[in-house]
Amino acid sequence: MMNTLRIAIGLFLVVGAVATAQAAGLVVQPPTAENTEGRGEGTEKDGGVTGDAPVGDAGVARDGAPAAGDAVQEPAQPKAATEPEHAHESPLLFPGGIRIGGLFDASYERVNRNGSLTSGQNAFRNYHHFVFVSRQGDDIPVGFNAEVINQYFYELTARLWRKGPFRLSARAGKIMVPFGPDPLFHKNYGGLSAIDQKLLPVVWSSFGVNLRADAMLKGFSLANDLYFVQGFDVSARDHVLNMQSDLQAYDGARVAVGDRVSISRGPATLWYSLYWNPMRFGRSLLMQAVDLGIWRPAWPVVSRLALGVGVLRAFISADSSYGKPDAIADAGAYYDFADYLWLRIYATNWLYLQARSGLMTFNNHKGFSYDAERASAADGSHHNLSVVAEYAGAQFSLGYYWNFEKVGEYPNDFLRFMVMYAF
Repeated sequence: MMNTLRIAIGLFLVVGAVATAQAAGLVVQPPTAENTEGRGEGTEKDGGVTGDAPVGDAGVARDGAPAAGDAVQEPAQPKAATEPEHAHESPLLFPGGIRIGGLFDASYERVNRNGSLTSGQNAFRNYHHFVFVSRQGDDIPVGFNAEVINQYFYELTARLWRKGPFRLSARAGKIMVPFGPDPLFHKNYGGLSAIDQKLLPVVWSSFGVNLRADAMLKGFSLANDLYFVQGFDVSARDHVLNMQSDLQAYDGARVAVGDRVSISRGPATLWYSLYWNPMRFGRSLLMQAVDLGIWRPAWPVVSRLALGVGVLRAFISADSSYGKPDAIADAGAYYDFADYLWLRIYATNWLYLQARSGLMTFNNHKGFSYDAERASAADGSHHNLSVVAEYAGAQFSLGYYWNFEKVGEYPNDFLRFMVMYAF
Protein backbone atom coordinates (compact mmCIF):
# COMPACT_ATOMS: atom_id res chain seq x y z
CA MET A 1 0.00 0.00 0.00
CA MET A 2 2.84 2.42 0.79
CA ASN A 3 4.30 1.86 -2.67
CA THR A 4 0.99 2.59 -4.41
CA LEU A 5 0.61 5.73 -2.31
CA ARG A 6 4.08 6.81 -3.44
CA ILE A 7 2.96 6.40 -7.05
CA ALA A 8 -0.11 8.53 -6.39
CA ILE A 9 1.87 11.22 -4.61
CA GLY A 10 4.41 11.23 -7.44
CA LEU A 11 1.70 11.82 -10.04
CA PHE A 12 0.32 14.74 -8.04
CA LEU A 13 3.79 16.23 -7.66
CA VAL A 14 4.43 16.11 -11.43
CA VAL A 15 1.33 18.10 -12.27
CA GLY A 16 1.66 20.31 -9.22
CA ALA A 17 5.17 21.31 -10.17
CA VAL A 18 4.15 22.15 -13.73
CA ALA A 19 1.13 24.13 -12.52
CA THR A 20 3.31 26.14 -10.15
CA ALA A 21 5.85 26.90 -12.83
CA GLN A 22 3.13 27.81 -15.31
CA ALA A 23 1.56 30.18 -12.83
CA ALA A 24 4.94 31.87 -12.46
CA GLY A 25 5.20 32.18 -16.24
CA LEU A 26 8.06 29.69 -16.52
CA VAL A 27 6.42 26.94 -18.55
CA VAL A 28 6.85 27.00 -22.29
CA GLN A 29 3.78 25.36 -23.82
CA PRO A 30 4.04 23.40 -27.06
CA PRO A 31 2.14 24.64 -30.08
CA THR A 32 -1.61 24.16 -29.86
CA ALA A 33 -2.54 20.67 -30.99
CA GLU A 34 -4.77 20.28 -33.99
CA ASN A 35 -6.90 17.92 -31.95
CA THR A 36 -8.12 19.93 -28.97
CA GLU A 37 -10.55 17.36 -27.63
CA GLY A 38 -9.50 15.93 -24.26
CA ARG A 39 -10.15 12.21 -24.24
CA GLY A 40 -9.67 11.35 -20.61
CA GLU A 41 -7.15 8.55 -20.33
CA GLY A 42 -7.45 7.63 -23.95
CA THR A 43 -10.56 5.72 -23.05
CA GLU A 44 -13.33 8.15 -22.23
CA LYS A 45 -14.11 9.13 -25.78
CA ASP A 46 -13.45 6.82 -28.64
CA GLY A 47 -15.36 8.31 -31.47
CA GLY A 48 -19.03 8.19 -30.65
CA VAL A 49 -20.95 9.57 -33.58
CA THR A 50 -24.10 11.42 -32.69
CA GLY A 51 -25.29 12.62 -36.06
CA ASP A 52 -26.75 16.09 -35.70
CA ALA A 53 -24.56 17.25 -32.86
CA PRO A 54 -26.55 18.49 -29.87
CA VAL A 55 -26.87 22.15 -29.01
CA GLY A 56 -27.49 21.31 -25.39
CA ASP A 57 -24.23 19.42 -24.95
CA ALA A 58 -21.87 21.87 -26.62
CA GLY A 59 -19.13 23.44 -24.55
CA VAL A 60 -20.13 21.69 -21.35
CA ALA A 61 -18.58 19.55 -18.71
CA ARG A 62 -17.95 16.03 -19.75
CA ASP A 63 -15.19 13.48 -19.42
CA GLY A 64 -13.87 13.86 -22.93
CA ALA A 65 -14.90 17.47 -23.56
CA PRO A 66 -12.81 20.04 -25.45
CA ALA A 67 -9.82 20.90 -23.34
CA ALA A 68 -8.16 23.78 -25.14
CA GLY A 69 -8.71 27.51 -24.72
CA ASP A 70 -10.24 29.53 -21.93
CA ALA A 71 -13.18 28.43 -19.83
CA VAL A 72 -16.44 28.27 -21.72
CA GLN A 73 -18.92 30.94 -20.65
CA GLU A 74 -21.72 30.28 -23.11
CA PRO A 75 -22.58 27.12 -25.05
CA ALA A 76 -20.62 26.89 -28.27
CA GLN A 77 -22.34 26.68 -31.63
CA PRO A 78 -23.22 23.11 -32.57
CA LYS A 79 -21.14 21.17 -35.04
CA ALA A 80 -22.41 20.73 -38.55
CA ALA A 81 -25.09 18.11 -38.91
CA THR A 82 -23.84 14.51 -39.07
CA GLU A 83 -20.33 15.48 -37.94
CA PRO A 84 -18.72 12.65 -35.95
CA GLU A 85 -18.05 13.68 -32.36
CA HIS A 86 -14.63 12.04 -32.53
CA ALA A 87 -13.56 14.18 -35.47
CA HIS A 88 -11.12 16.96 -34.63
CA GLU A 89 -10.81 20.27 -36.41
CA SER A 90 -8.89 18.93 -39.44
CA PRO A 91 -10.41 15.62 -40.56
CA LEU A 92 -9.53 14.03 -43.86
CA LEU A 93 -11.96 15.56 -46.34
CA PHE A 94 -12.94 14.06 -49.67
CA PRO A 95 -15.30 15.12 -52.47
CA GLY A 96 -19.00 14.67 -51.83
CA GLY A 97 -18.78 15.53 -48.11
CA ILE A 98 -16.93 12.33 -47.16
CA ARG A 99 -14.83 12.51 -44.00
CA ILE A 100 -12.49 9.89 -42.54
CA GLY A 101 -11.09 9.71 -39.02
CA GLY A 102 -9.33 7.13 -36.89
CA LEU A 103 -8.34 6.20 -33.35
CA PHE A 104 -5.56 3.80 -32.37
CA ASP A 105 -3.64 3.01 -29.19
CA ALA A 106 -1.01 0.81 -27.60
CA SER A 107 -0.74 0.14 -23.86
CA TYR A 108 1.79 -1.25 -21.44
CA GLU A 109 0.23 -2.56 -18.23
CA ARG A 110 1.42 -4.03 -14.99
CA VAL A 111 -1.56 -6.16 -13.97
CA ASN A 112 -2.62 -8.28 -10.96
CA ARG A 113 -0.85 -6.02 -8.51
CA ASN A 114 -1.34 -6.27 -4.75
CA GLY A 115 0.31 -3.03 -3.59
CA SER A 116 3.88 -4.27 -3.58
CA LEU A 117 6.13 -2.36 -5.96
CA THR A 118 7.40 -5.57 -7.57
CA SER A 119 4.04 -7.38 -7.76
CA GLY A 120 2.11 -8.13 -10.94
CA GLN A 121 2.81 -9.25 -14.49
CA ASN A 122 3.64 -7.33 -17.66
CA ALA A 123 1.07 -7.02 -20.43
CA PHE A 124 0.98 -5.23 -23.80
CA ARG A 125 -2.49 -4.52 -25.14
CA ASN A 126 -4.44 -2.68 -27.79
CA TYR A 127 -7.93 -1.44 -27.05
CA HIS A 128 -8.77 1.01 -29.82
CA HIS A 129 -8.39 0.38 -33.53
CA PHE A 130 -11.20 2.32 -35.17
CA VAL A 131 -11.73 3.95 -38.54
CA PHE A 132 -14.70 6.31 -38.86
CA VAL A 133 -16.39 7.34 -42.09
CA SER A 134 -19.09 9.97 -42.42
CA ARG A 135 -20.84 11.99 -45.08
CA GLN A 136 -22.03 15.42 -44.11
CA GLY A 137 -22.44 18.98 -45.29
CA ASP A 138 -24.83 21.91 -45.28
CA ASP A 139 -26.22 20.72 -48.62
CA ILE A 140 -26.57 17.08 -47.47
CA PRO A 141 -29.85 16.70 -45.50
CA VAL A 142 -29.36 12.93 -45.07
CA GLY A 143 -25.94 11.79 -43.89
CA PHE A 144 -24.16 8.63 -42.86
CA ASN A 145 -21.84 7.68 -39.97
CA ALA A 146 -20.03 4.40 -39.42
CA GLU A 147 -17.16 2.73 -37.63
CA VAL A 148 -15.91 0.45 -40.38
CA ILE A 149 -13.40 -1.96 -38.77
CA ASN A 150 -15.45 -3.43 -35.92
CA GLN A 151 -18.80 -2.11 -37.20
CA TYR A 152 -19.72 -0.85 -33.75
CA PHE A 153 -22.21 1.53 -35.33
CA TYR A 154 -23.53 2.48 -38.75
CA GLU A 155 -26.39 4.88 -39.05
CA LEU A 156 -28.27 7.27 -41.30
CA THR A 157 -28.75 10.77 -39.93
CA ALA A 158 -31.27 13.33 -41.12
CA ARG A 159 -32.10 16.97 -40.44
CA LEU A 160 -35.88 17.02 -40.26
CA TRP A 161 -36.85 20.57 -39.29
CA ARG A 162 -35.38 23.83 -38.11
CA LYS A 163 -36.99 27.11 -37.14
CA GLY A 164 -35.20 29.77 -35.18
CA PRO A 165 -33.64 28.21 -32.05
CA PHE A 166 -35.49 24.90 -32.51
CA ARG A 167 -34.14 21.86 -34.36
CA LEU A 168 -35.36 18.34 -35.00
CA SER A 169 -33.13 15.52 -36.25
CA ALA A 170 -33.22 11.73 -36.50
CA ARG A 171 -30.92 8.70 -36.66
CA ALA A 172 -31.64 5.13 -37.72
CA GLY A 173 -29.55 1.98 -37.99
CA LYS A 174 -27.13 0.59 -35.47
CA ILE A 175 -27.00 3.70 -33.30
CA MET A 176 -25.13 4.74 -30.19
CA VAL A 177 -27.67 4.56 -27.35
CA PRO A 178 -28.11 8.07 -25.88
CA PHE A 179 -27.93 7.17 -22.20
CA GLY A 180 -25.89 9.21 -19.73
CA PRO A 181 -23.60 12.14 -20.55
CA ASP A 182 -23.25 12.97 -24.22
CA PRO A 183 -21.28 12.44 -26.40
CA LEU A 184 -19.41 9.82 -24.44
CA PHE A 185 -18.62 6.60 -26.23
CA HIS A 186 -18.00 5.05 -22.81
CA LYS A 187 -19.47 5.66 -19.36
CA ASN A 188 -17.90 6.20 -15.93
CA TYR A 189 -20.50 4.44 -13.77
CA GLY A 190 -18.87 2.53 -10.94
CA GLY A 191 -15.60 4.46 -11.22
CA LEU A 192 -14.58 2.32 -14.22
CA SER A 193 -14.61 3.76 -17.71
CA ALA A 194 -14.16 2.66 -21.28
CA ILE A 195 -12.59 -0.76 -21.71
CA ASP A 196 -12.70 -1.33 -17.91
CA GLN A 197 -16.47 -0.85 -17.60
CA LYS A 198 -18.30 -3.79 -15.95
CA LEU A 199 -21.92 -2.64 -15.77
CA LEU A 200 -23.01 -1.25 -19.14
CA PRO A 201 -21.75 -2.43 -22.52
CA VAL A 202 -18.26 -1.11 -23.25
CA VAL A 203 -19.66 0.19 -26.54
CA TRP A 204 -23.42 0.54 -26.14
CA SER A 205 -24.83 0.51 -29.64
CA SER A 206 -27.98 -1.19 -30.82
CA PHE A 207 -30.36 -1.36 -33.77
CA GLY A 208 -33.03 1.28 -33.54
CA VAL A 209 -34.13 4.85 -34.19
CA ASN A 210 -33.58 8.12 -32.34
CA LEU A 211 -35.50 11.39 -32.59
CA ARG A 212 -33.73 14.43 -31.16
CA ALA A 213 -35.06 17.90 -30.39
CA ASP A 214 -32.82 20.86 -29.54
CA ALA A 215 -33.59 24.40 -28.48
CA MET A 216 -31.73 27.47 -27.26
CA LEU A 217 -33.87 29.60 -24.93
CA LYS A 218 -32.76 32.59 -22.87
CA GLY A 219 -29.19 31.36 -22.53
CA PHE A 220 -30.16 27.76 -21.76
CA SER A 221 -29.49 24.90 -24.15
CA LEU A 222 -32.14 22.18 -24.02
CA ALA A 223 -32.12 18.77 -25.69
CA ASN A 224 -34.29 15.67 -25.64
CA ASP A 225 -33.51 12.24 -27.14
CA LEU A 226 -36.38 9.81 -27.60
CA TYR A 227 -35.35 6.39 -28.94
CA PHE A 228 -36.47 2.82 -29.60
CA VAL A 229 -33.77 0.14 -29.74
CA GLN A 230 -33.12 -3.58 -29.44
CA GLY A 231 -33.06 -4.22 -25.71
CA PHE A 232 -31.74 -6.71 -23.17
CA ASP A 233 -33.19 -10.11 -22.31
CA VAL A 234 -32.65 -12.93 -19.81
CA SER A 235 -31.83 -16.39 -21.11
CA ALA A 236 -33.56 -18.37 -18.34
CA ARG A 237 -35.75 -17.81 -15.30
CA ASP A 238 -32.85 -18.25 -12.88
CA HIS A 239 -30.49 -16.05 -14.94
CA VAL A 240 -29.32 -12.76 -13.40
CA LEU A 241 -29.30 -10.04 -16.04
CA ASN A 242 -25.84 -9.12 -17.28
CA MET A 243 -26.05 -5.94 -19.35
CA GLN A 244 -22.69 -6.60 -20.98
CA SER A 245 -23.59 -10.00 -22.41
CA ASP A 246 -27.39 -10.04 -22.59
CA LEU A 247 -27.96 -7.35 -25.22
CA GLN A 248 -30.00 -9.72 -27.35
CA ALA A 249 -33.42 -11.32 -27.56
CA TYR A 250 -33.65 -15.05 -26.92
CA ASP A 251 -37.09 -15.60 -28.47
CA GLY A 252 -37.85 -12.51 -30.55
CA ALA A 253 -37.06 -8.81 -30.49
CA ARG A 254 -37.16 -6.94 -27.19
CA VAL A 255 -37.97 -3.34 -28.05
CA ALA A 256 -36.69 -0.94 -25.41
CA VAL A 257 -37.79 2.67 -25.16
CA GLY A 258 -35.66 5.40 -23.66
CA ASP A 259 -35.49 9.14 -23.22
CA ARG A 260 -32.72 11.51 -22.17
CA VAL A 261 -33.20 15.14 -21.23
CA SER A 262 -30.36 17.62 -20.87
CA ILE A 263 -30.15 21.25 -19.86
CA SER A 264 -27.00 23.34 -19.92
CA ARG A 265 -25.93 26.87 -19.30
CA GLY A 266 -22.36 28.06 -19.58
CA PRO A 267 -20.01 25.42 -18.18
CA ALA A 268 -22.65 23.23 -16.48
CA THR A 269 -24.86 20.50 -17.89
CA LEU A 270 -27.41 18.27 -16.18
CA TRP A 271 -28.68 15.02 -17.76
CA TYR A 272 -31.54 12.72 -16.79
CA SER A 273 -31.75 9.34 -18.56
CA LEU A 274 -34.62 6.85 -18.51
CA TYR A 275 -34.66 3.38 -20.11
CA TRP A 276 -37.40 0.72 -19.99
CA ASN A 277 -37.00 -2.76 -21.45
CA PRO A 278 -39.56 -5.63 -21.25
CA MET A 279 -37.99 -9.10 -21.01
CA ARG A 280 -39.10 -12.72 -20.83
CA PHE A 281 -40.78 -14.39 -17.85
CA GLY A 282 -42.57 -11.20 -16.88
CA ARG A 283 -39.39 -9.36 -15.95
CA SER A 284 -38.56 -5.86 -17.13
CA LEU A 285 -35.62 -3.50 -16.76
CA LEU A 286 -36.14 0.07 -15.60
CA MET A 287 -32.90 2.04 -15.57
CA GLN A 288 -32.44 5.65 -14.50
CA ALA A 289 -29.38 7.87 -14.29
CA VAL A 290 -28.65 11.45 -13.28
CA ASP A 291 -25.39 13.11 -14.32
CA LEU A 292 -23.93 16.55 -13.71
CA GLY A 293 -20.87 18.02 -15.40
CA ILE A 294 -19.02 21.28 -14.86
CA TRP A 295 -16.37 22.19 -17.42
CA ARG A 296 -13.72 24.79 -16.45
CA PRO A 297 -16.00 27.66 -15.33
CA ALA A 298 -14.79 31.20 -15.99
CA TRP A 299 -14.06 31.96 -12.36
CA PRO A 300 -10.70 32.49 -10.64
CA VAL A 301 -8.85 29.32 -9.59
CA VAL A 302 -11.64 26.90 -10.60
CA SER A 303 -11.16 27.75 -14.28
CA ARG A 304 -8.54 24.98 -14.25
CA LEU A 305 -11.01 22.40 -12.93
CA ALA A 306 -13.48 20.05 -14.61
CA LEU A 307 -15.87 17.86 -12.64
CA GLY A 308 -18.34 15.08 -13.32
CA VAL A 309 -20.66 13.21 -10.96
CA GLY A 310 -23.42 10.71 -11.63
CA VAL A 311 -25.52 7.87 -10.28
CA LEU A 312 -27.29 4.95 -12.01
CA ARG A 313 -29.83 2.47 -10.70
CA ALA A 314 -31.09 -0.45 -12.78
CA PHE A 315 -34.22 -2.13 -11.36
CA ILE A 316 -35.20 -5.61 -12.61
CA SER A 317 -38.79 -6.53 -11.76
CA ALA A 318 -39.94 -9.83 -10.25
CA ASP A 319 -40.39 -13.02 -12.26
CA SER A 320 -43.99 -13.84 -13.21
CA SER A 321 -43.81 -16.89 -10.91
CA TYR A 322 -43.11 -14.71 -7.86
CA GLY A 323 -45.53 -15.44 -5.00
CA LYS A 324 -46.75 -18.70 -6.53
CA PRO A 325 -46.12 -22.18 -5.09
CA ASP A 326 -43.92 -23.10 -8.04
CA ALA A 327 -41.86 -19.90 -7.92
CA ILE A 328 -38.19 -20.24 -8.78
CA ALA A 329 -35.48 -19.31 -6.31
CA ASP A 330 -34.81 -15.54 -6.17
CA ALA A 331 -37.91 -14.82 -8.26
CA GLY A 332 -38.26 -11.41 -6.63
CA ALA A 333 -37.08 -8.04 -7.90
CA TYR A 334 -33.46 -6.88 -7.61
CA TYR A 335 -31.31 -3.99 -8.72
CA ASP A 336 -27.81 -2.95 -9.79
CA PHE A 337 -26.27 0.32 -8.64
CA ALA A 338 -23.31 2.43 -9.70
CA ASP A 339 -22.07 5.97 -9.13
CA TYR A 340 -18.96 7.99 -9.96
CA LEU A 341 -17.08 11.18 -9.31
CA TRP A 342 -14.21 12.45 -11.45
CA LEU A 343 -12.12 15.60 -11.16
CA ARG A 344 -9.55 17.10 -13.51
CA ILE A 345 -6.93 19.69 -12.64
CA TYR A 346 -5.37 21.37 -15.66
CA ALA A 347 -1.76 22.46 -15.28
CA THR A 348 -1.84 23.73 -18.87
CA ASN A 349 -4.23 23.27 -21.77
CA TRP A 350 -2.31 20.14 -22.77
CA LEU A 351 -1.50 18.57 -19.37
CA TYR A 352 -3.89 17.57 -16.63
CA LEU A 353 -4.30 15.29 -13.63
CA GLN A 354 -7.48 13.26 -13.26
CA ALA A 355 -8.88 11.39 -10.27
CA ARG A 356 -11.94 9.14 -10.53
CA SER A 357 -13.82 7.03 -7.99
CA GLY A 358 -17.04 5.06 -7.84
CA LEU A 359 -19.09 2.26 -6.26
CA MET A 360 -20.64 -0.64 -8.20
CA THR A 361 -22.95 -3.34 -6.78
CA PHE A 362 -25.04 -6.09 -8.39
CA ASN A 363 -28.10 -8.25 -7.63
CA ASN A 364 -29.20 -6.26 -4.57
CA HIS A 365 -32.56 -6.94 -2.91
CA LYS A 366 -32.50 -4.40 -0.08
CA GLY A 367 -31.40 -0.83 0.40
CA PHE A 368 -30.83 1.81 -2.26
CA SER A 369 -27.21 1.24 -3.31
CA TYR A 370 -25.88 -1.89 -1.56
CA ASP A 371 -27.24 -5.06 0.00
CA ALA A 372 -24.63 -6.46 2.38
CA GLU A 373 -26.56 -9.73 2.69
CA ARG A 374 -26.00 -10.42 -1.03
CA ALA A 375 -22.46 -9.10 -1.34
CA SER A 376 -20.12 -10.83 -3.77
CA ALA A 377 -16.73 -10.34 -5.39
CA ALA A 378 -18.47 -8.40 -8.19
CA ASP A 379 -19.39 -5.66 -5.71
CA GLY A 380 -16.76 -3.10 -4.90
CA SER A 381 -15.29 0.36 -5.30
CA HIS A 382 -12.86 1.49 -7.97
CA HIS A 383 -10.40 4.37 -7.90
CA ASN A 384 -8.03 5.77 -10.48
CA LEU A 385 -5.40 8.51 -10.61
CA SER A 386 -3.81 9.46 -13.93
CA VAL A 387 -1.74 12.17 -15.55
CA VAL A 388 -2.46 12.93 -19.22
CA ALA A 389 -0.58 14.95 -21.85
CA GLU A 390 -1.92 15.75 -25.32
CA TYR A 391 -0.13 17.08 -28.37
CA ALA A 392 -0.97 17.22 -32.08
CA GLY A 393 -3.55 14.43 -31.97
CA ALA A 394 -1.42 12.21 -29.72
CA GLN A 395 -2.21 11.48 -26.11
CA PHE A 396 0.05 10.01 -23.44
CA SER A 397 -1.48 8.82 -20.17
CA LEU A 398 -0.08 7.13 -17.07
CA GLY A 399 -2.57 5.88 -14.51
CA TYR A 400 -2.84 3.66 -11.48
CA TYR A 401 -6.07 1.77 -10.74
CA TRP A 402 -7.17 0.50 -7.31
CA ASN A 403 -9.97 -2.09 -7.21
CA PHE A 404 -11.50 -3.11 -3.87
CA GLU A 405 -13.94 -6.02 -3.63
CA LYS A 406 -16.64 -6.24 -0.94
CA VAL A 407 -16.01 -9.98 -0.62
CA GLY A 408 -12.83 -11.93 -1.30
CA GLU A 409 -10.35 -9.13 -1.97
CA TYR A 410 -7.82 -10.31 -4.55
CA PRO A 411 -4.84 -8.71 -6.35
CA ASN A 412 -6.33 -6.93 -9.38
CA ASP A 413 -4.89 -3.42 -9.17
CA PHE A 414 -2.94 -2.33 -12.21
CA LEU A 415 -0.74 0.35 -13.73
CA ARG A 416 -1.40 1.46 -17.32
CA PHE A 417 0.67 3.58 -19.70
CA MET A 418 -1.25 4.29 -22.91
CA VAL A 419 -0.25 6.06 -26.11
CA MET A 420 -3.16 6.97 -28.35
CA TYR A 421 -3.44 8.81 -31.65
CA ALA A 422 -6.58 10.26 -33.20
CA PHE A 423 -7.12 12.00 -36.50
